[in-house]
Amino acid sequence: MLTPSPGERILEVGPGTGLQSLHIAPQLGPHGQLDILDIQPEMLRHVMHRAGQRAVPNIVPTHADARELPFDDDTFDAMYLVSALGEIPEPQRVLDEAVRVLTPAGRLVVGEFFDRHWIPFGPLHRLAEASGLHLSTRSGSTLAYLARFQPCARSQRSLRGPES
Repeated sequence: MLTPSPGERILEVGPGTGLQSLHIAPQLGPHGQLDILDIQPEMLRHVMHRAGQRAVPNIVPTHADARELPFDDDTFDAMYLVSALGEIPEPQRVLDEAVRVLTPAGRLVVGEFFDRHWIPFGPLHRLAEASGLHLSTRSGSTLAYLARFQPCARSQRSLRGPES
């Protein structure tokens, strides 16, 4: 669903223990980079320890809040969150930030699996559209899905204004 390519720069929000991180980073090759972001520094340390054990050098940790991403506009080719968006207060702000930091051709993948923080697909789709993201593909079931979104055209995004 993410389709990482060598040389890309990708952001993972909420990497947990690094299950996806350690799978994605090697696919980016020596010129690509996987940035991982978490509000919990111990999770970042855990992933970096595992990356060191497996000799995966292209993971860069950032301790920050996903509602205020500390990156420039148009920085990432892709961004993904797996079982993380529902754990963050104000998911609309996270999606707004995703639109800001993704390149115009970027992609956002959200994976949700039924648990106490789960965001059903319907509400996620509405939040994404409100942020200027359109659905490109979805797979899975009602209780466990992956959805890929892309930023709408810049002209449509600029119509949202600064308050959205």
